[in-house]
Amino acid sequence: MNTVAAQDSLTLNLLGPIEARRDGTPVDLGGAKPRTVLAALLLARSRVVPDTELTALLWGESPPATCSAQIHTYASRVRRLLGPAVRVERRRPGYLLRLPEHGVGVDLLAFRQYAARGTEALAGGAPGTAARVLRQALDVWRGTALGGVCDPLADLERDRLEEERLTTLERRLDADLDLGRHTEVIPELIALIAANPLREGLRGQLMTALYRSGRQADALAAYRAARATLAEELGLEPCADLQRLHQALLTGHPSLLPRTTVRATAATGAAADRAGPPAPAELPPAPTGFTGREQEVARLTEALTGRCPGPAVHTVTGMPGAGKTALALVTAHRAAERYPDGQVHLDLRGSGPAPLDPADALGELLRLLGVPAGRTPGTLDERVRAYRTRIAGRRLLLVLDDAHGERQVRPLLPATDGCAALVTSRSGLHALDAVGRTTLGPLPAADARALFEKLAGGSRASAEPGAAAGIVRACAGLPLALRIAGGRAAARPHWPLARLAERLAEPRRTLDELTLGDLSLTDRLWAAYRGLDPQSRRALRFHSALGPHAVPPHAAARALGTAPERAEDLLAGLAEAHWCEVVRQRDGYGYRMHPLVRLFARARLAEEEGTVPRPLPVHLPPAPAGAVPRTG
Repeated sequence: MNTVAAQDSLTLNLLGPIEARRDGTPVDLGGAKPRTVLAALLLARSRVVPDTELTALLWGESPPATCSAQIHTYASRVRRLLGPAVRVERRRPGYLLRLPEHGVGVDLLAFRQYAARGTEALAGGAPGTAARVLRQALDVWRGTALGGVCDPLADLERDRLEEERLTTLERRLDADLDLGRHTEVIPELIALIAANPLREGLRGQLMTALYRSGRQADALAAYRAARATLAEELGLEPCADLQRLHQALLTGHPSLLPRTTVRATAATGAAADRAGPPAPAELPPAPTGFTGREQEVARLTEALTGRCPGPAVHTVTGMPGAGKTALALVTAHRAAERYPDGQVHLDLRGSGPAPLDPADALGELLRLLGVPAGRTPGTLDERVRAYRTRIAGRRLLLVLDDAHGERQVRPLLPATDGCAALVTSRSGLHALDAVGRTTLGPLPAADARALFEKLAGGSRASAEPGAAAGIVRACAGLPLALRIAGGRAAARPHWPLARLAERLAEPRRTLDELTLGDLSLTDRLWAAYRGLDPQSRRALRFHSALGPHAVPPHAAARALGTAPERAEDLLAGLAEAHWCEVVRQRDGYGYRMHPLVRLFARARLAEEEGTVPRPLPVHLPPAPAGAVPRTG
């Protein structure tokens, strides 16, 4: 059923077979290719879609010689069929679709608006409203998204759209469970799990529904089935949330009750607590212009506002400048009202030369929780015990920012129900047990472009689309680089964007240009670089000489003059610290640097080794241990 507003005279539908309707009457769009062009332009969200991208979406790897002319024909057909209200503009190097503010409805936009309203209602403690609005969102769908488009576009976008649908469906089921409809949703959940056996959220909802229906044995059997499926298909244990839910089933934990039942008890406790010191509200403002990362924010918000027993601990990790703190703060502000006993932000200074000592961090936390300075215990163990006693029975949210490592973080993590912690770090923090993990990479191209346009001004980017694309390309999806570039463009409105694009395109100047006020990508990279041990720093420097592609361990061994096993250990350590990424290849795997990290490392190589070698060949057989390459 299509629930796009009835007053829209033209509706464009993506969530099912691609179609356009004018006053309810279908518009004949023709075959798959004009439908693909329409869908690609709608999905681009007011972004210019280059001819090269349209070619790949229409013909994959085998475009015809006349592809440019055919694209022009398809775009003209779409323009003619949709009428003057929808503008399909030729904007080199591609095409741009502009929608008016009124009169044209898009089912994908309607779905996302309903989904956002329903999610907000659920987080705000209104499950009845949430269930109704989320059903409206799901009713927008008419079948499998992007029906009738060419395969390359379907392969690229369909899974992402289906993920949005399933996430919204899971939230609607959460609302139904909060409303006590556990018996009614069991058949639906069983069918959904049969179609999506690896979605642990659905598994947890089925376990909860069965338990609340008086079927504890069936709920435990559902967990065993989930564990067996995950082990057989992926070789993995269930996620930390599902394991905690299993423990709650075994003990009959109160968190398994519907939230409406728990809320009255929680309100009584909260009222008693308010007689003490005021609850800390220490969160810095959420960053303005935050763009992208919708799925990551949604998953973390759901985890922090869900019904999982035990403390919710989640790490957000990634390379310098990936937007870890921004993501944590946006999420924390969305979940803040679930933690009436306080929200605390603590900078652990892990990337600096003097990370905060755990005992000092605990002293600051105790002070924020109302312990007078003169009564703070002296030793680390005593402070840990006092801290855990102080937060017992409270609903407290911690944002532990810029953690150095597990040893610093572990004493600060809450150990009781009702509390949660978001931990950001450049380290992977892999030694922490039973935590949720979110790793941030570069932004997708569309989100990177949107972030730059939001900061620099959409009109300037539209006026110079080629230069804007060059700036975004030079930033390689790194949020900090995009923020600096967008801020510089906004600070110098008299400069054409082409000037900044030309400067960023020159490798010797790129990092120097990515500085604005107290924001500097080079400073962030320097701080992290100093935290590496000498051998890892050397491996990073020489890795940069091996080209922009993924480097197999044996090629790194040749460059470093070390045994392949030692080279692999060094590269794996750099990947764990997010200096490079692991890329699977046909004959194994390699390690690839982010382009901006590679520029930084090449500068360090030139300064610390005295020369920048030409890129070394990497597709070589493993060199004998001890073989040292020429670098001059």
